[in-house]
Amino acid sequence: MNSRQHQSTYPKKFAQMILTIILFCIGGTYYFSNRAQDFQIYSTSDKENLSVKLLQTFYRYSPLELQKLDELYNISKVLDYRERLSDIDYLDNFYYYNKEVIETNINNRMKQIEKVCKTMGSEIPYTNVHLYQMNEIGLSWCPVFKAGSTTWKNYFIKRFVNIHFTNSLSLLEDRILTKSRMVGGKLMYKDEKITNIRFTVVRHPLSRLISHVHNAAKDNEMVAMKDSWIYNAIYDNRKGMVNSSAELETYKSEFDRYFLWLTLKKVYSKPRISERNPFLNPPYPVLNELIRFIRTGRTNGHWAPAWRWCDICCNRYDYIIKLEEEPLELWFLLDKVGLWSERRYFHGTKANSSPKFGNETQEFPPLNNDQRNWLRRYYDHDFEMFDYSV
Repeated sequence: MNSRQHQSTYPKKFAQMILTIILFCIGGTYYFSNRAQDFQIYSTSDKENLSVKLLQTFYRYSPLELQKLDELYNISKVLDYRERLSDIDYLDNFYYYNKEVIETNINNRMKQIEKVCKTMGSEIPYTNVHLYQMNEIGLSWCPVFKAGSTTWKNYFIKRFVNIHFTNSLSLLEDRILTKSRMVGGKLMYKDEKITNIRFTVVRHPLSRLISHVHNAAKDNEMVAMKDSWIYNAIYDNRKGMVNSSAELETYKSEFDRYFLWLTLKKVYSKPRISERNPFLNPPYPVLNELIRFIRTGRTNGHWAPAWRWCDICCNRYDYIIKLEEEPLELWFLLDKVGLWSERRYFHGTKANSSPKFGNETQEFPPLNNDQRNWLRRYYDHDFEMFDYSV
């Protein structure tokens, strides 16, 4: 090949290379735009697409309202999407494409909380502080029970406590903050780093109560919470079903022996239970009994309103996420507080003892109007602050 022929091939090769690059760019743009559409469920303009509509509302509705959605639409596509989020790589991409919208939603919630706090005046929160400092990683956390608090508690114990035979929250007692002074409407604590990020996780009040009742049916929880509420809740609500004082004494003795057996299973065999004994049929409390017990004025962190338990207004939290909006809001929180590398731990841990959405209400009788009105009054600020409905 002479030099002239050799030189003539350069323009052809150059043109082929340019064409290849152009085709690659077009193909890559098409591919990645489709991938973006796959994840950008919030910002899509296709408002007529039913599955997109459902996905948008899926992260806006409380667990109880989802049941209403199910009556109007087939939410199988939504649940399929939820299943896809169980893949951590897919979830990472999903979070990446929706990060700004998630942040906007949380910021709007914080503004709503601030607005509600301004209308509350001097309502008294809990006397005791329930804010725990993790100064080593720049965090302060308040556990709202039945809202994923067990997952966070176990993580902090695993990371900071060298005791592994129990996961009791008492292992973190030395980290409870001591109230100091109010500065600009915000409580400041002498044993908390001023740069700590304060956060908590909340959940629909009724879902918390249902979860608490679910948990109370476990034998170990029956024993642990016997004196705090379970025994009295069952006995006080069912003693009216007994016909005579003699029957009451017999059934109560069986009830006491049952609790003794739960405590000492390795020593005692299971006692005989009369089929007519109302205290043991069922042998655990139900939702209505828990509600009646709370209405007598008994207080406990497991059902305390989140705003009061965590002193939401005075502690001025940086982030408050909702359990119903996990895993997306959880991903955002881990990203913001410097725990992104720990997300596999949280992804692989069951966040609570009962489902966060779906058929929670189907296992219990629906609330009557009186109970609904009580729920609205008792958790009034939780409903307002966190945009829940009764």
